[in-house]
Amino acid sequence: MVAGPAHYDRMDRRRLRRGRHPDAPEGCLSMTPDERPVTPPRTATVAGRSSVGQGAVPVARGAAGPGAPAAAPDARMSDLALPKPPGVFRSFFARHAWIVDGSIVVVYGLPTILFLGVSLAMGRDDWSRDPLRAGAAIAGSLIVLVALYLRRRHPFVLVIATGVGILLVAPSFEGLAQIPSVVALYGVAVYVSSRSALVAFAGLAAVRILADLIARGGDLGQVLVMSTASIFLMLIATLIGINVGNRKRYVEALLDRAAQLGRERDQQALLSSASERARIAREMHDIVAHSLTVMVALADGADRTVGHDPGRAQEAIRQVAETGRVALADMRVVLGVLAEPLAPAQEPAREPAPEPVPEPVQGTQSAPSGASLEQFASPRGRATAGADASPSLTPQPGHDDLDALIASYRSAGMVVVYTVTGAINPDPGIQLAVFRIVQEALTNSLRYAPDPKHVTVAVVFSGDGIAVTVSDQGQSQVAAPSIGTGHGIVGMRERAHGYGGTLEAGPTTAGGWQVRARIPQPAKPAGDAEDTEDA
Repeated sequence: MVAGPAHYDRMDRRRLRRGRHPDAPEGCLSMTPDERPVTPPRTATVAGRSSVGQGAVPVARGAAGPGAPAAAPDARMSDLALPKPPGVFRSFFARHAWIVDGSIVVVYGLPTILFLGVSLAMGRDDWSRDPLRAGAAIAGSLIVLVALYLRRRHPFVLVIATGVGILLVAPSFEGLAQIPSVVALYGVAVYVSSRSALVAFAGLAAVRILADLIARGGDLGQVLVMSTASIFLMLIATLIGINVGNRKRYVEALLDRAAQLGRERDQQALLSSASERARIAREMHDIVAHSLTVMVALADGADRTVGHDPGRAQEAIRQVAETGRVALADMRVVLGVLAEPLAPAQEPAREPAPEPVPEPVQGTQSAPSGASLEQFASPRGRATAGADASPSLTPQPGHDDLDALIASYRSAGMVVVYTVTGAINPDPGIQLAVFRIVQEALTNSLRYAPDPKHVTVAVVFSGDGIAVTVSDQGQSQVAAPSIGTGHGIVGMRERAHGYGGTLEAGPTTAGGWQVRARIPQPAKPAGDAEDTEDA
């Protein structure tokens, strides 16, 4: 018979005290301290945000004893696709345990009360004519009746009451204590543990022998013969209870483990969702912050020059429109990838990396007048991709797009000195990280640095890794206040940390601002290292 929710609660309390399910049979699923289910909701921090686990379901405490209203189904099993337990009557009595307990009390109590009443009225037995012995028999029977009613909630109370009843009733009538002994041992084995049941069996067997010795005047041989049947019945009840209890605890452990796995699944899904939201927010920030910053700078320039240089203002307005179109195309790429959750995006085939450049390459030449941002603000030219291009196949920006990126900031009025040193790393992921770090650093300089904006960008490729430095000049005047979201520096640091690198951002001694990132060189596989040594 499957136990009700109240017994799951008692099992939880014992498991929390002992760190495992008590007396689990051989091969039974047991729980280590590290695997204990946590009922209160967990709080997990992902990308600076706090997420409360919703998979943890609190379990109501408080056992539903006999006479109490039927308890609600266990909350831990509400989300599990479990088969319906067989047996209509078994399920009914499992939900209404007080009916079973009351029936046992009635079945045992009515014959006992009838026998005691008839014996006292007729006065044929010696104990019925002795007021002390008669009172002891009545008191012992009443104690056992009360303990039988509480056998589920307090199994050891029935064991103690049965032991007292054996000492009080057995000298007068041995049969009155036999049924409570069997029920008590079965209850301890099912509702407590197998070890406790064996201890209770040994105790009741000793009490039974002691009561028979008192009743038969110390004749040990006769006592052993008379007590063997009673002890054998108690042993059978104990073994049956151990078998039923072990199976019940095993099923409870399986259900508890399944509930724990369900909670962990929900919490993992929540953490994954939070991580994905943080990644999407970072990508959207990289796209929107860059484009809007350039658009605002161009719009401000157009507003200042519209009176004395209308042609230049008109060109700036056209560049604002082109920048907005490019930003919309970038957002369509991100949203298009989100719309394909079942088709993992494959790494696109990128063009071969350019030949190593042994000497520093200066990129300080100015952008052509009136150049359209659509030509350089996206990798390989997003405008040429067309509206039907698959978002998941659009290549991500890399090192080849840095010149176009810097040109866009120059068109917005910044003076950017850009240098590249060393052989370019062909890893597309590292190139994307470098591109985003430079993009975010330039965006911050455009937003916060005072006019005129003079920025130095240096990218150094070496055998140890990649060093990126973006710094603007210090000015005595105070920049206009601007409210930031905090995503920029966090996003740059996360991109550097993603490849085992570091990022530092802070003011310089001259009063400007500097961003320094270092990404170590990825370790080569053992096979590649051996090939290099052989060569």
